Amino acid sequence: MKNQTTTNLSGLHRVISMMAKDLDEFCREYSIQYYLMGGTALGAMRHGGFIPWDDDFDIFMDRKNYLKFLQCAKQHLDTQKYYFQGEDTPEWPLFFTKIRLNGTIYREENNTGRQMHEGIYIDIMCLNSTFQTRSLRYLQFFSARILSAQALARRGYATRSKKKKGAIILARWLCRGPIKWFFKWVIRDLGDRSSLLVGHFFGRAPFRATSFERVILGKPRYVPFENLNLPVPEQVERYLTVRFGSEYMKLPSDEVRASYPSHALEVDFGDWKQLAIGTSDV
Repeated sequence: MKNQTTTNLSGLHRVISMMAKDLDEFCREYSIQYYLMGGTALGAMRHGGFIPWDDDFDIFMDRKNYLKFLQCAKQHLDTQKYYFQGEDTPEWPLFFTKIRLNGTIYREENNTGRQMHEGIYIDIMCLNSTFQTRSLRYLQFFSARILSAQALARRGYATRSKKKKGAIILARWLCRGPIKWFFKWVIRDLGDRSSLLVGHFFGRAPFRATSFERVILGKPRYVPFENLNLPVPEQVERYLTVRFGSEYMKLPSDEVRASYPSHALEVDFGDWKQLAIGTSDV
């Protein structure tokens, strides 16, 4: 965020916590199983809530629950309060879904000038079945990288990296029609659905950290997260070791924390300002 302060980051955490509470209630009502993922799961286990210097909130679901969530959200989400931003659309070309809070602004650099809803959001990711064979897992990972590069090109992504620019240009021209369909099929339908492994290929994790044993998910384990109790994988310690390494509970240095990337150029709490500054509850 520009001019980020402890106050507005704390306010963002309060607003997202309200959204997380609503999302958890929605998933319970429609029997949708989900888990905190990535830095959100790490924050739950290491900090009992948000990583203090982090500014987003991510969950994932297996393919069956993800498809059910998409259907239920389109039909039953409270559209007075939330906006459903589905994946792979002209507005949102990336391959995961967001719910955004109406009456707020969370403007990111790569969305500048785009006609799209820019409210504060929660990311909903899909886990896909994958393979014991490393080469086939890498094929899914590579396919996801190509699709993501093509989506970033559609989104107007700017970078100074010559390597990234080249990948985006290549993806823009390569990833069309049947070829794009093939990459999506490789990621989401090629995998054996009875596989012992699942993978999350559309995130930022390096290849080695994208796949893990399905049994790690298990029955959602509810743990404290700020003023809530939210679900993490049953074997969350094993998941975090795969994702972040065996020393995931160790705090990073002050230099690493200070350089932690912020997602937003501008945040406006709008209709939810009182909640953000801590003078009202929802």
